[in-house]
Amino acid sequence: MNRRKFIDIMSGKLQTPWAPLWRAAAWAASGPYAAVMVLRRRLYELGILPSRKSAVPVISVGNITTGGTGKTPMVALLAEQLAARGRRPAVLTRGYRGHNGSGDEPEMLRSLSFGSTGVSPVNRVEVVVNPDRVAGAAQAIAAGADVLVMDDGFQHLRLRRDLDIVLIDATNPFGYGHCLPRGLLREPAGVLSRAGLIVITRTDELPARQLSALRGQVDRLSGRRPVALAVHRPQCLSDGDGARLDLAQLHGKKICAFCGIGNPDSFFATLERAGASVVEKVAFDDHAQYSPAELEHVIRAAQNWQADAVVTTAKDRVKLDGRLFARPLWTLQVRMELTEGQELLERALDSALGK
Repeated sequence: MNRRKFIDIMSGKLQTPWAPLWRAAAWAASGPYAAVMVLRRRLYELGILPSRKSAVPVISVGNITTGGTGKTPMVALLAEQLAARGRRPAVLTRGYRGHNGSGDEPEMLRSLSFGSTGVSPVNRVEVVVNPDRVAGAAQAIAAGADVLVMDDGFQHLRLRRDLDIVLIDATNPFGYGHCLPRGLLREPAGVLSRAGLIVITRTDELPARQLSALRGQVDRLSGRRPVALAVHRPQCLSDGDGARLDLAQLHGKKICAFCGIGNPDSFFATLERAGASVVEKVAFDDHAQYSPAELEHVIRAAQNWQADAVVTTAKDRVKLDGRLFARPLWTLQVRMELTEGQELLERALDSALGK
């Protein structure tokens, strides 16, 4: 079962005679899963399961749900801010489901070419791909890193961290209220009390009253841990040669949009807010590797609609050959931007770095 169908079943969107049976079976399994995850974290905290301390500070970026909360853009933002402090950060990532043995997130980090200065700070740091975070840390330190940013690290407890930044997607903060497999929670939501800083992302996609209610819920679950707010801010488009294009290029254009990310609806909504007429929305499973049949589906959709361009995400673009498309292939470049709580982040970084 692919992720899209799984979400449709667990959210109740898919109404079929057998969907309630799937949800009932998943609910029965979610309790034991949650108990195991609570026990596992407790064993690490007690030192029964061993963890290793790094020779340099470790900052983890993670979440409590599966799917896209914006971890990779947040990692890029941290790398930029750490580099601006004169530090030599390295990014640790496991390289999940890579098309070339590396992974789409690492390739995205290496290929980023935007930022406040127009040049990604991530291109000036080491990106270490290793499912063994302890070994990856040693490799990064040997290469000269003096601070480590661990991508998707909240549940990876073998490497101790000096700061846990936990992201919550405002559009689906608690994964339908259940742990896997009934919902999308990796751990019970009370684990937010272990966070050093909570960042609620995509806050511009939630009405103010709902956002206020969500903040109250986060405060209750976390014991009032510090909370910052963030948005995924579109910066520009890039073409097949990597040249920057103004977002105004989208105005009035018929766009065929596709992606294989954890939150495709947010990507499509961002394009529409930027002025695009999205005539076809194609969502593949997260970390899609794009078979010939899947690419042919996108190409035919663009042809049928006589689309002016095809648009995808930076995470997807690193896996694609733009020459396969008969129309321009544009990449939407986005940047994580804190709209509230920058001082909280700076304070948390000061503490982690020993200032």
